[in-house]
Amino acid sequence: MFIDTHCHIDSYEEHSGEKFEDLLARLKKSCAEKGVDVKTGGSGASAAAEPTVTMPEAFVHVACDPAGFEYARKISEKYPFVYAAYGIHPEYVETETAEDEARLAEMLKHPRCVACGEFGLDYHYDKEHREQQLTLFERHLEIGIASGKPLVLHLREADEDALAVLRWTSLKNTTVHVHCFTGTADFVSKLLELDMNLFVGFTGIITFKNAPNVREAAALVPLNQLLLETDAPYMAPVPFRGTPCHSGYIPYVAHKLAEVKNVPVEELYRHCRENTRRCYGI
Repeated sequence: MFIDTHCHIDSYEEHSGEKFEDLLARLKKSCAEKGVDVKTGGSGASAAAEPTVTMPEAFVHVACDPAGFEYARKISEKYPFVYAAYGIHPEYVETETAEDEARLAEMLKHPRCVACGEFGLDYHYDKEHREQQLTLFERHLEIGIASGKPLVLHLREADEDALAVLRWTSLKNTTVHVHCFTGTADFVSKLLELDMNLFVGFTGIITFKNAPNVREAAALVPLNQLLLETDAPYMAPVPFRGTPCHSGYIPYVAHKLAEVKNVPVEELYRHCRENTRRCYGI
């Protein structure tokens, strides 16, 4: 069984032109053709010798643009296997308002909400607003901690600043999911040293030939701190790279991660499923 712990269903619909209900029907049909029981999360096919497209047990849909908060509420209420996380991505550093933050605080109280995020720092495209990003990061940490929800962090090419903020923030007993890890082994080592309940998520990037740093980092993360995710519709794993990613591709991430950790894929799935329960309560 597996859960996609981080995906953007609305963006998948936009990028692929396929409605979520149609994707579900396609994944269920694929499971039926392979003799997989969808109710068990596709465990038979997902743990097979070779990865195959499989229906997840559940989805964590992440709304990181205030304009998408209502979509997240509706889809999480419509499907019992879709949960929601609410945050404000650092790309909205110039447009975020006090009203957005007030709405975020309210959405974090929704019964289908399992996390605050994603939020954080991203200097890949925007180093110009570094100070503004840092200010927002600190404020979002306060909002997330006050909510009592797990925190979903987006940390890209901002290692030293991220570590500095996290070291000065009281995160003891706080659950943190550093999602879509793209950094170095050194960065993940320093994150693992922090006093917080840390989980690290890996996506299809771990299958890319040009991402040895991600595999080196994954090798250092203990099995009981790993999470499976897609960040759909982005970064589809090999052999689907360059196409819209969806949650059915998790087995390709899992098989590569099991290879990196040098464990049977069945063991990797068991750990990640239990980690998801410990992180998100689902």
